[in-house]
Amino acid sequence: MLACDHLLCSIVRMSPEVFSVLPDVVWYLTQNGRDMWCRVPYGFFFSTAEAAAEFAPHMHSAFELQPAGVPAKELVSPEGLSIMRGLNVTRIFLDPKIDSDTGEVYGRILRITTESN
Repeated sequence: MLACDHLLCSIVRMSPEVFSVLPDVVWYLTQNGRDMWCRVPYGFFFSTAEAAAEFAPHMHSAFELQPAGVPAKELVSPEGLSIMRGLNVTRIFLDPKIDSDTGEVYGRILRITTESN
């Protein structure tokens, strides 16, 4: 899923309401089939593999990005959220869109907050 080689000295939280907007399986973009591709501070979640695959070319990444699916509960678990914070991802676009006039990404954003111990 996501890679991280250190533990954070903080508590990472996401609002419980997040489960009401996420599908059972969340798709993200990856270059190697495991690690989440992101544009710090943004990550990108999708409801379907097709939506992720359609979005990928618009990011003009040097990497060949492919969709990977994972249970939503795994991504928003304390471990998954800590890994995202380790990647410096603090905002997640959910089913992002591209503005055809400006090329900018827009859509619903989920925030990851941190509280010090």
